[in-house]
Amino acid sequence: MPLKSLADQATTYRVRFCIGLLAVCILAPLAARDSARALSTMYNAPALWLPEDMPVRKQYDDFSKLFQGQDVLMIGWDGAKIGAEEVDQAAEALLPLTQPTSDRPAYLEGVSSGQRVFDVLTSPPTSFSERATRARLKGSLVGEDGEQTIVLATFSETGNLNRQEVLAQARQLVSDKIGVPEEEIYTAGPPTDGALVDAEAQGSIDRFTLPSVIVGALICVFCLRSIVLTAIIIIVAVIGQGMSLAMVLYSGIEMNAILIVLPPLVFVLTASAGIHLCNYYRDAMCSDPNIDPTAATRQAMQAGILPCWLAATTTIIGLGSLGLVRLVPVSAFGFIAAGSVFGTLLLLLLLLPGAMQWHGKRHRIKHRAALAKSNQDDNDPLPVEKWRSKVGHAWEAFAAQFMKFPVIVVALFTIITGVAASGLPQLTTSVNIPRMFPENSRIRTDYAWFEEHIGPTINAEVVVQFPPDSMPDPIDRFRLVRDVDDHLRSTDLVGGVFSARSFLPSPPSKKSRSIRSTVLEANIRKQLEDPDSPLQDAGYIAKDKKGNQLWRISFRFPFDEAIDYRTEFQRVQAEVIPILEEAGQGISPQFTGGVPMTTESQDVLLQDLFRSFLAAFGIVAIIMMLLLRSFTGGLVAMFPNLFPTITLFGTMGLLETPLDIGSVMTASVALGIAVDGTIHFLTKFQSQSRKGKARTEASLAALHKCGPAMWQTTAVCAISPLVYGLSDFQPTQRFAFMMFGLLLAALVGDVLLLPALLASPLGRFLTPKAPKQKASTTR
Repeated sequence: MPLKSLADQATTYRVRFCIGLLAVCILAPLAARDSARALSTMYNAPALWLPEDMPVRKQYDDFSKLFQGQDVLMIGWDGAKIGAEEVDQAAEALLPLTQPTSDRPAYLEGVSSGQRVFDVLTSPPTSFSERATRARLKGSLVGEDGEQTIVLATFSETGNLNRQEVLAQARQLVSDKIGVPEEEIYTAGPPTDGALVDAEAQGSIDRFTLPSVIVGALICVFCLRSIVLTAIIIIVAVIGQGMSLAMVLYSGIEMNAILIVLPPLVFVLTASAGIHLCNYYRDAMCSDPNIDPTAATRQAMQAGILPCWLAATTTIIGLGSLGLVRLVPVSAFGFIAAGSVFGTLLLLLLLLPGAMQWHGKRHRIKHRAALAKSNQDDNDPLPVEKWRSKVGHAWEAFAAQFMKFPVIVVALFTIITGVAASGLPQLTTSVNIPRMFPENSRIRTDYAWFEEHIGPTINAEVVVQFPPDSMPDPIDRFRLVRDVDDHLRSTDLVGGVFSARSFLPSPPSKKSRSIRSTVLEANIRKQLEDPDSPLQDAGYIAKDKKGNQLWRISFRFPFDEAIDYRTEFQRVQAEVIPILEEAGQGISPQFTGGVPMTTESQDVLLQDLFRSFLAAFGIVAIIMMLLLRSFTGGLVAMFPNLFPTITLFGTMGLLETPLDIGSVMTASVALGIAVDGTIHFLTKFQSQSRKGKARTEASLAALHKCGPAMWQTTAVCAISPLVYGLSDFQPTQRFAFMMFGLLLAALVGDVLLLPALLASPLGRFLTPKAPKQKASTTR
């Protein structure tokens, strides 16, 4: 197909620019409006991130429907003692939040306190002694001293959706009522956890997005030496950031701590594509000082469009592979980010050619004016070429030192990768909310107060399920629940045990036939069957749709990063199950609550992370094989792309640093980004090889051409997100540092390892085969 004339090509680029400008005008208001709307839906509930069809999630949902107490806020202060008036006053201060108003439903379903439960248990019909009551409530509602207690507020669905506001109101109401400063009122529980994560996640975007964009723009201007080209890249990147958040809103998903890293990621990927395209244009401009800007633009698009689309495809595959992760926010993150990469690349391809033309004309005018003023030859190199030439030669000289000993360099990188890979089996994940905050944060301080003054805070549940035809006598059922309760109370690292056992006296032995035993049994039976009894009102016995009676036993573990909650929970399971199996009659336990939901989320996260990475690796490797037309070559080319991920993640395993929700997505993302540089490098390398250059010479020439684009994209894409590292919110901070480390390692892999591979014996698998010469015949 014949090339268009330069005039026709210029017209085409102008038309595309106008189309792109129209798209910007349409998308910019949508991005601004709907990104703000998306952020207003911020709601973090890690327990609900698991798919609804998973057994552990289904058990948790069923449990939440049948029992109260999953969204309970614990409120405490140093003067909250059994018998102190301030405890009842604080509970009364919260009662207005239990009432609906003209503009909102009730925020709280109920308010209670350790004092109220204490009063119930020391009054008829139970009439426990104060000493016995303190012992029953110790670790759950009363501290080890038997005096310290807390206030409880159960959130309604509306209250949970507005938990930041409700938490602030609750603290203020209690503070005003009892005269204790708000900073000395401590809170814990799911509402506090969610409210603080929501606030920090929102704050990370509000505080660091604009500074990150400014840093990226300044670095981009320095690298490209063009305000026009930088402006196009930054505008598209910012619109991409906004639209990625808007897509969260359109998908019907609530914003959360995982999705907040979408904006910096989209910015990074957009800037990377734009810088590579601009460097192809710079190459064309530098190849001939008198080249027409339209011709330079056409040359740049012809050379750059294929590798840019290939690089974008590998990135989209890396992001799309996160769709295999069963945690809903992570899979949504992958699909939305992949769509954003595709959309921003289309916008860049529409806008950049027109901007390149405009920039080229202005640059030529300035250049000729400068030459005329200095009486220099018109064929002198452009100023930008001098600068790029120095950088290119620096890259060549640096890499050439390593290419002198390619086998040693490849062996060294192989050893480093192998040592790091030994840490991958030790890699762990964490979705523990307090760990998302620094040691001196409010949530850590509050949890430490409750651990010291009340008891353990990490919740778990055992639900004993009695089929309709098993143990028809409720007293027998209570005896079995009492046995489980007593066993849990004597188990190491378990505290805060609370069940029907806390409300009722211990039943007499079955063999006892005394009048006292008969009266005691009758009293217990009445409370078990009376729907208005304190036990029934507390919601520790329920019935499911199948008619099974469910008895709830709550317990807690201490908050301690040294504790392996999975192991401890499995130990509890191993001790409880035999007690129920011995009872027989189809009686079975269900284990749920915060601990199993957290451990299951961590297991799913790690398993699916591995699966998604393998899927991305497999697909990207196939693309590399097709690009190189060599099975072995495709595998060899993947080594520099595996180096960053294996090295950083393996090192985290060796250092026993867990992956959190901010860093877990970076493995597949890093693979996609690392392949970008490899594709651009190999494209140039193969082009030089087809011109007859030897592998080492072709590799140095490719580095001369691609080196500036590689370090420029690394500078913009690694340093601009590093601004988020200033956040106190650990997932955001970890994401920034992980992206910086992965991109830096990817640069090292592409600049040092890849040229060494090409110069080594393995390089022959990456070198295009010379076309076969047709044999000439003479007659």
